[in-house]
Amino acid sequence: MVERVFKSLGMEVRTNVLVGGLELDLVAIEGSDRRPLVYVVEAKSRPKWKLLEQLLSRVELSDYVYAALPLRHYSYLLEVPEPAGSLAVDPENQVVYEIRRPAYVGNGWKLLKLLGSRPPRDNRWDRAEPGRTDLG
Repeated sequence: MVERVFKSLGMEVRTNVLVGGLELDLVAIEGSDRRPLVYVVEAKSRPKWKLLEQLLSRVELSDYVYAALPLRHYSYLLEVPEPAGSLAVDPENQVVYEIRRPAYVGNGWKLLKLLGSRPPRDNRWDRAEPGRTDLG
């Protein structure tokens, strides 16, 4: 459902991206005049300490990072540490709510460098396979 939201905004989206020894749940790249902006989303079915650790490591590779959890964990989403933002997923109503916007951190160039370059317009990244992308 989160993937659909980013795609509806016109972004290039891949899930389960393996890069530099990390698995990123969702990577969305938004075209820009200067350089593409990189969004990383870590999605979980329930809050875990691992999610906090993942958010901190994803900040090093993205311009914006989000935690995505089911809506029933709303109170936890209010506590996600900055600069991360948070998304609440309501599967029953097929809605994703942005609880808190992430702060811009400007590290997306690092992930773009690891990926090799901006994804081509034909919606394929280097060595990309449908459903799972292994880029590192």
